[in-house]
Amino acid sequence: MHKFIKSIVTAIYLVTFAVMSPVIAADQNTDWETQVRKADDAYWHDFNFSHSTALKAYLTSDVEFYHDLGGSIIGYEALAKVNAGMDDAKNRGRRMVVPETLRILPLRKGKDIYGALVMGEHDFFSTESGKVVKRTLRASFTHLMLLQDGAWKIARIYSYEHKPVADTDK
Repeated sequence: MHKFIKSIVTAIYLVTFAVMSPVIAADQNTDWETQVRKADDAYWHDFNFSHSTALKAYLTSDVEFYHDLGGSIIGYEALAKVNAGMDDAKNRGRRMVVPETLRILPLRKGKDIYGALVMGEHDFFSTESGKVVKRTLRASFTHLMLLQDGAWKIARIYSYEHKPVADTDK
């Protein structure tokens, strides 16, 4: 009788584990959006305020940038040369996301999240002595972010629909 009860209990554990496995596996991906948001926020903070070399930590080596007005830039080294132009600018522009437009969508292979699409609109501002003076442009963007070695990195950048705006436009 003792063996029978032990067998029943073991069977219940095995069935419970088999049923719960997908739930447990899904839990490994639950904070992906928070991680993507943090990586995106950190990238744009450094884009706005840091030396351009800081951006390397957020980009894949084969990053591609497509801009509706400026054309395409392929590879990290080529993009780094363009970004380096910001380093010596006396009045460096500033980029800010329009919060209510931000969308982050997962990319999955089976149940595992390997990437994300980050999209929305962003505003660009002119500055003087590090202070925002006025809004100059609004544009749409889409970033493909990939999870590489535990870090979210931007692999593809699409920046489009650039439109001049009056500072009073919302």
